[in-house]
Amino acid sequence: MPADDAPLVRLSIACFIHSLDGGGAERVMAGLTSRLTQRGHRVSLITFDDGSSDRHAVTESVHRVPLALSSDARGLLAKFHQVRARHRAIADLVDRLSPDVILSFCDRTNVDVLLATDPSGPPVVVCERSDPARQSLGPIWNAVRRRQYKTAATVVALTETSARYLRPFSRSVAVVPSAVDPPPLTSDREPACARKQIAGVGRLEPEKGFDRLLIAFAQATSDDPQWRLVIYGEGSRRDALLAQARSLGISDRFELPGWVRPLAEPLSQATLFCLPSRYEGFPSALLEAMSLGIPSLSVDCESGPRVIIDHGRDGWLVESSVEGLRRGIAQLINDAQQREALGQAGTRIVDRFGWNSMVDRYEQLLRDVVQTHTVPG
Repeated sequence: MPADDAPLVRLSIACFIHSLDGGGAERVMAGLTSRLTQRGHRVSLITFDDGSSDRHAVTESVHRVPLALSSDARGLLAKFHQVRARHRAIADLVDRLSPDVILSFCDRTNVDVLLATDPSGPPVVVCERSDPARQSLGPIWNAVRRRQYKTAATVVALTETSARYLRPFSRSVAVVPSAVDPPPLTSDREPACARKQIAGVGRLEPEKGFDRLLIAFAQATSDDPQWRLVIYGEGSRRDALLAQARSLGISDRFELPGWVRPLAEPLSQATLFCLPSRYEGFPSALLEAMSLGIPSLSVDCESGPRVIIDHGRDGWLVESSVEGLRRGIAQLINDAQQREALGQAGTRIVDRFGWNSMVDRYEQLLRDVVQTHTVPG
């Protein structure tokens, strides 16, 4: 660590992520890059898409570089050429920017950046934003990830559980949890309770578990059809979820509004927040719901929710199954006093996972990596 009176090193940082199109990882990347520039660092934020679908804003001081390379190719040869083009674009951009350090978010992006960059160039820090033990890239890319992570200066995990999985194939692993903004408002609980609404937030993809939330919701509220379920987000499972709601007989009390930004005001109207994911990294939606004072229920994922929620004190953890979700929803529907006590205690999540602490840890990590980086002989 530098002496207290030593001048702080201002870094040139190239940050890579697939896109800023929704999602918790994208939210954190946008917030982190903006805050790093506010601390005097020169930051470029590079995405593989064309930037037209950005859902998270960055400050004007961030150098935004959309590469427009994310279109899906068909066939093995086309995919090979697409990957080659992506790697050339990454390498050329790194040569032009000449950063002190590279920061990459999300597994497949991490692999692409490591494959595209020269070990004699700037050090690369890669960040896993989900549970790497559960998030498969397929057998080939999983093997490539294990090999390439050995070349990263540091791999960042969201929880100690994820870090334990990563240590066998990385020379340096750090744990940096996500952060949550202080909310612009808090949930007005009297009308929220009267509304009888359960909310979910996330990409409409299989790993988010919204299919089992629909079943649990239908079962837990069968005796009181005034309850409604709303899920904010978009994804490939939209039509399947709507069809499932029809088959369960709940389509008249189920809504999919899509991505809504800002989300705080509509989310604050929920009586209860539910996270039904099959696995998680460090769910931003759960952090945001708790910060708003919404009583929050989550499946007991070892990576993420178990670190965030103190069961029975500031949130409610349930077995990761339809039956676990059903019992948890029924418990908090029927016990309003317990439910509201959880919501009130959950607002303290902002103190535990604040932005300043997270940015401090990334800033020091990047400085340390630059200071200790040695070019392979």
